Amino acid sequence: MLIAQINGRSIAAVDAKKGVQYKCPGCQGELILKKGEFKISHFAHKNSMCQIFSEGETPEHLLGKKSILAAYQKAGYFGKLEEYIKSLQQRPDVLVRLRNEKAIALEFQCAPLNLTKLSERSQGYFQAGLKFCWILGQRYHLKKTLTQQTSQFMQWSQRLGFYLLYFDTTRERFELVYGIQQADFLPLRYFHFFTKNVSELKMFMQQDHQIDYYELTMEERFKQQKNFLRNCYYSAGEFRKIQELAYMSGIRLQDLTAILLKRKYQVPLFQKNEFYWRAKIVLKYNKGVIINQKANIMVLRGINEYLFQNPFIRKKQFVEQIIQDFQADLQLVK
Repeated sequence: MLIAQINGRSIAAVDAKKGVQYKCPGCQGELILKKGEFKISHFAHKNSMCQIFSEGETPEHLLGKKSILAAYQKAGYFGKLEEYIKSLQQRPDVLVRLRNEKAIALEFQCAPLNLTKLSERSQGYFQAGLKFCWILGQRYHLKKTLTQQTSQFMQWSQRLGFYLLYFDTTRERFELVYGIQQADFLPLRYFHFFTKNVSELKMFMQQDHQIDYYELTMEERFKQQKNFLRNCYYSAGEFRKIQELAYMSGIRLQDLTAILLKRKYQVPLFQKNEFYWRAKIVLKYNKGVIINQKANIMVLRGINEYLFQNPFIRKKQFVEQIIQDFQADLQLVK
């Protein structure tokens, strides 16, 4: 942590001196000042395990909090590091306010965080009337596929589509990854926006970027088919279970690609490829030629196990569209 208490007042680690007794703002436990030529000055608990302030902060996290606060202050915000909110027994990494607007709790997340804690902390800020924003460190940087650990921070807006916000401590800049979309057996697609300026970031996020979902190019369709056939050949894990289900129904999966593989990128909500959900429904409902009201209910009930858990996204509209697209594809092959 970067802030401690001494005689009832707050003091930053960079201004503190060794040999003085400091207390934790949360649990009031004794703190040790850690200060050296090659490390970022910070405090750590001497004995007690504090439930409010985490231990073992990385240099990225310590530096990131200070840099994020500095960026917001440069944009005209008033802010504090690690301001303890007694009513919540929580402390955001940074708490900022612009004139008479609501305060914003900024969390710079570098370490693993489970979904339960993420939801509890976010709900705490919401109930206290605070806006909040999760800014991610390098461990959460997007690769070719999404994981639950990263997806749980994802948000959606009409202007940006699905997006994540990062802070790069090396370059001291924000990175907005937006327009995130996925297709089965292919890498993610998304856009980047980089800036060191909070005002520029806000302005960019308020613009309408008219996010659309791309049709697969011929090259992407070839690559998707190639990866699909590779899975057919190696026949492992979840894919093997689908093959076995198809075999029991007297069907070759390769003959169902028109129904099972979409030719367009889509919303990035599937933890497992949409292929697996579509395949199970098609095989269960006799090659997909019977879609009635009862089947619709079963489809709705079964889709959630294939989706990420996203506490900041209302998924109903997206799920309904996924199901409508699936039904339309089934109608084409009757």
